[in-house]
Amino acid sequence: MYRQKFLLFVLLAVSFSAKTQNVSQARAWLDTLCSANYHGRGYAYEGDKKAADFLVRHFKKNNVKPFKSHYFQPFQIPVNTFEGKMNLMLNTEKLIGGKDFLVTANSKELFGKFKVKRFDKNNHKKIEELKNRNNSKIFVVLDTSGINNKQEAEKLMAYKKNPFSAAGIIEVCNKLPAYVPSSSVSDFVTIQILRNKIPEKIKTLYLEIENKFHSAYTTQNVAGYVEGEIDSFVVFTAHYDHLGRMGEQVYFAGANDNASGVVLLMDLAQYFSQNKPKYSVAFLFFSAEELGIIGSSYYNQNPLFPLSKIKFLTNLDMVGSGEDGIKVVNATAFKREFELLQNINSQNNGFSQIGSRAPAANSDHYFFYQNRVPCFFIYTLGKYAEYHNINDKPANLPFHKYNELFHLLVHFTNQL
Repeated sequence: MYRQKFLLFVLLAVSFSAKTQNVSQARAWLDTLCSANYHGRGYAYEGDKKAADFLVRHFKKNNVKPFKSHYFQPFQIPVNTFEGKMNLMLNTEKLIGGKDFLVTANSKELFGKFKVKRFDKNNHKKIEELKNRNNSKIFVVLDTSGINNKQEAEKLMAYKKNPFSAAGIIEVCNKLPAYVPSSSVSDFVTIQILRNKIPEKIKTLYLEIENKFHSAYTTQNVAGYVEGEIDSFVVFTAHYDHLGRMGEQVYFAGANDNASGVVLLMDLAQYFSQNKPKYSVAFLFFSAEELGIIGSSYYNQNPLFPLSKIKFLTNLDMVGSGEDGIKVVNATAFKREFELLQNINSQNNGFSQIGSRAPAANSDHYFFYQNRVPCFFIYTLGKYAEYHNINDKPANLPFHKYNELFHLLVHFTNQL
């Protein structure tokens, strides 16, 4: 009897590994989704639609079924985009977008030469004098370097709101901050520039910013499923959108955030299409997560099948590392399922740790949790730190524990 069980275990293990996608296949998908042809999977040049079409082709190739007559769930969003010119010159030096500077995503269109007023630790109090002037041809530079008093620094940076109606604001940064897309347009321009790119004296600033605001852009979630033996669903979700473009030359590839989660779902869809599951398995790819988890919110208001039929849902967002383990949001809310994850992991020598987190509104699982759907949000832990910048690209993504996470999720699904 023991020998029979052992042989069965070996056969299952061989069968499992033989039908598993390898990392090279996942990287090929990753390279496609992160290529310039997909425009950062944002809304400039319809990058979101190109990515959605790519996912549908994958569904069709693997006989993943649509819930209706097609795989798309369209909805509308307001969004500001930059498809045209994006040039910045200080004195005679042209700066490089994404590397030397960022134009915040809510900035308006603006062209021309501008004078510059600089305020820092030596003269920031004089900024009040600008409020009574015509500043439509002026950019104000805000620099907190050398201000050791926290309250004074905060007071200076409060002027980012532009109370003096300047043409724009320049924030001096030691490191460029994370880029964040916008669903609105401001009446001025904000530029974030690295400190080592700001000359001591700025005589002129030359600027070309071309934007296009969409008040009702139609994007789409992408949904499909593999039919199982039981009429309940195990659901996997990931957002496929990212930050899009900042002009003609700069795009944000979004390898870790969240092409990594997308390719893992693609891999799972391929696996379960070849290995019939006990429960039906649904794959939901959400758009507009970067604008405020809008796609998953819309889905929860308009589900393609009853939410009550979801046995368990796992959301994957930024899963491109893993050498230091994984973190599971909602682990404290669903202890039985979390223990199952841990047991599977220990039996297969997978991750060094599976960390626990309480519920948090930080990704697409959130509205499902609010609607009493049992769910996890999983992300990997490791040294990879590129986030919302031009360096989050496939060549930099390690995928240290891709196979381990894939195996963990397959075992978890089969043992629910």
